[in-house]
Amino acid sequence: MSEAEHAEWDERHRGKPAGDAEPFLAEMLPRIPRGVALDVAAGRGRNALALARVGMQVVAVDYSFEAMRLLAATARYAQLAIWPIVANLDNFHLTDEAFDAIVNINFLDRALFTKFERALRPGGVLVASTFLVDQASIGHPRDSRFLLAHGELRALAGSLEIEEYREGPVTYPNGDLAFRASMLARRRKSN
Repeated sequence: MSEAEHAEWDERHRGKPAGDAEPFLAEMLPRIPRGVALDVAAGRGRNALALARVGMQVVAVDYSFEAMRLLAATARYAQLAIWPIVANLDNFHLTDEAFDAIVNINFLDRALFTKFERALRPGGVLVASTFLVDQASIGHPRDSRFLLAHGELRALAGSLEIEEYREGPVTYPNGDLAFRASMLARRRKSN
């Protein structure tokens, strides 16, 4: 990503509140094991904050320094266990069996899913939710690299056990419509 693109991402976040957690994540919170969570492409931390508020320790990773600065300030003020990290996810190392939960909302890098599977502890969950190819007909994003084909998220789960899977139109509390695929998938516990 160029310096100009990096600056653009920082400007998108500057002075804005975190916002509400993704509704699918909020619904899945009771099914997520407590412990250490990773919030991928965390932005200003709306999902990291939701995880921390239910008692999880959260590593939040994003490319935007400004987003991570805002999240750090919010977490400090609320006394929440969140560790913001500025990093490019292309070369961010995920340690095997390091997390009880990984949350990947509105970010699509297909190559990361095998790393997510290895980075989950036995019994840990991956919560993923992003846009379907149908989204291009109604708004952002339109670039096919960032849109899932029908059934693709299910395939990206690899050997994780899918406990919840949804595809199709979603209406948000503010009335916005989006076409999404969402899942909660669990790594099998070791015998």
